[in-house]
Amino acid sequence: MSARFITIERVALLQSLEFFEGAPTHVLASVAEHATEVELAAGEQLMIEGDDGDCLYVMASGRVRVVQGGRTIAELGVGDVVGELAVLSPGPRSATAEVVEASTVLRVGADVLDELLLDHPDVTRGIIEVLVRRLRKIAPS
Repeated sequence: MSARFITIERVALLQSLEFFEGAPTHVLASVAEHATEVELAAGEQLMIEGDDGDCLYVMASGRVRVVQGGRTIAELGVGDVVGELAVLSPGPRSATAEVVEASTVLRVGADVLDELLLDHPDVTRGIIEVLVRRLRKIAPS
């Protein structure tokens, strides 16, 4: 199976994410080169709640539904990141991601993300800010 997205398209996608805001282009190029492209059909599961996680996924095409405890908590599409919690804080996946329509994701391993965060504290801060905003959206008032 050949890659659908060339490196420059992967870099452009990563640059568009607030998750990677502040990362220099050459660093994102390295992330893009180390990312694995995964194609999924509708109905497949990208990740399963409770499983160990060692990567995050960047949605390059398609849509996934995020389900936690049997309840849909989000629907994500192009430019969204899923699976980041298990990578940032090792432990079981907190939700299942079900593929709603045929999708292509970029799989970014924990090792690649760890290196990025260690070498670029501004990216670390950006990721923390994104996660805090997400928590504020779902936390009861």
